[in-house]
Amino acid sequence: MRFFICKLRWTLRVLLIISLFGLSGISWKIAVVGETNVQIDLAPHSKSAILIEAETGQVLYAKDPDLKLAPASMTKIMTLKLIFDALKQKRINLDDVVTASEYAAGMGGSQIYLGVGEQMSVRDLLKSVGIASANDAAVALSEKISGSEANFVQMMNNEAKKMGLKNTVFQNATGLPEHNHYSTCRDMAIMSQKLLAEHGPEVLALTSQYEDYIRVGTDKQFWLVNTNKLVKHVPGVDGLKTGWTEEAGYCLTATMSKDGMRVISVVMAAPSVNERTQDTMALLNYAFANFEKETVLPKGTVVETIDNVLLEPHRINVVTGEDLVRIRNKNQEAEPIKWIYNIDYKAVNDLKNLNIGSAKAYSGETVVDEVPLHLEIESSRASFFSIFREILKKIFA
Repeated sequence: MRFFICKLRWTLRVLLIISLFGLSGISWKIAVVGETNVQIDLAPHSKSAILIEAETGQVLYAKDPDLKLAPASMTKIMTLKLIFDALKQKRINLDDVVTASEYAAGMGGSQIYLGVGEQMSVRDLLKSVGIASANDAAVALSEKISGSEANFVQMMNNEAKKMGLKNTVFQNATGLPEHNHYSTCRDMAIMSQKLLAEHGPEVLALTSQYEDYIRVGTDKQFWLVNTNKLVKHVPGVDGLKTGWTEEAGYCLTATMSKDGMRVISVVMAAPSVNERTQDTMALLNYAFANFEKETVLPKGTVVETIDNVLLEPHRINVVTGEDLVRIRNKNQEAEPIKWIYNIDYKAVNDLKNLNIGSAKAYSGETVVDEVPLHLEIESSRASFFSIFREILKKIFA
C-alpha cells in the first residue's frame, strides 16, 4: 500500500507539471534558433540538453550538448539497438527461451527479479527492458546474443564508432554506475535517431506501452510499468528511455510525433524527476511551437530518365526513395532552398544495388537533408537481341 501511495503522489506531481507546461499551454517562441545565440535556457534544471528533428537530425536547440556525463539507463538505447539488430538478422527470435545466469540474476537497480536458472522468452525479456528498464533482463539478453555481457559491451562500443559517436564509452549494458562509462546528449540523440530509423515501428510499439505483464498465468505474475510517465499523459510521446543513478541524476530521452514531424529531446543530470519533466516538456513545446517539416521533393519524384541499352526496359526513371524535406522556423521568413542530385551510373548496371545515388537539399551552403535515389521499377539484364534491336533503332532514328 505504501508503494502505491508513493507512486500516486509521484504521478500527481508529473501531471501537475504537464498541466503547467502542456503542449496547449506555454509557447516558446525565439527569434534566433540553433546551437548558438540561443536567447533563453529551455532546460534550466539540466546540465546538458539537446533537441533534434528525428528524420533529418537537424539540431533545433542545444545546451552544452557535448558535455560527458553518466547516461544511467539511457545506455539501454544502444542495448535495444543491438537486440533489435539481432532480431532483424534472425540471430535470435522472440520465442527463443533464455536461461538466466547467476550473473544476470544478480543485477541490482530496476529489475524483474530473475531467478538463477529461470527461463523466459526473448519477447518477455525485451518487454522488461523497453518498458520497465530491467537490468537483469538486459544482461540476460546480452548474454543470449553475445555469450557474455563483456562481449556485448564490445559490440556496443563498436556500434558507437560506426555511428560516429565521439564522446561515448560503454562499460556495461545497463547503465549501472561504472568508471569511464559516459555519453553526451548529442550522442544519445544520434543513437536514438539511428534506433528509430532502423527499427522505429517495433521500438515504438514497445516503448509507448505504459504497462504490461510477464510470467502471466503463474503465481509470480509481474507488473511492468513504464518508467517514462509522459507516454501515458502526453499525446504523441511514445518513447524512449529514462535514466537515474545517484551519479547521473535524472535523465530522459523522449520522442514525440505531431503534425507529421517527429522530434527527439535529451536532458541529462537534472536534480529531480519533476525538473527533468519540466525541461523535457519545455523542449517539446518549443519544437512544435516553432518548427514545421516542409517537403522539398515527395518520395517517388522523377529526377532523371536513364537510357540504358543493357537493361530491360531500356528507359527507366530515377526517383527519390524518400521524401526530401527541410525543417523550417515558422516564425522566420523561409530561406530559399535548392536541391541537387548525383547518380552513380555504374551502380545502375548492378541489379543488386538498390541505391544508385542521392538527392540533397541545401539551405545556403548547409545540407539539411539527403535521401537515396532508386530506379522507379525493377529492371533486368537485357537479352542480346533486345540490345541489338535497341542499337539499330538509335542508328536509324
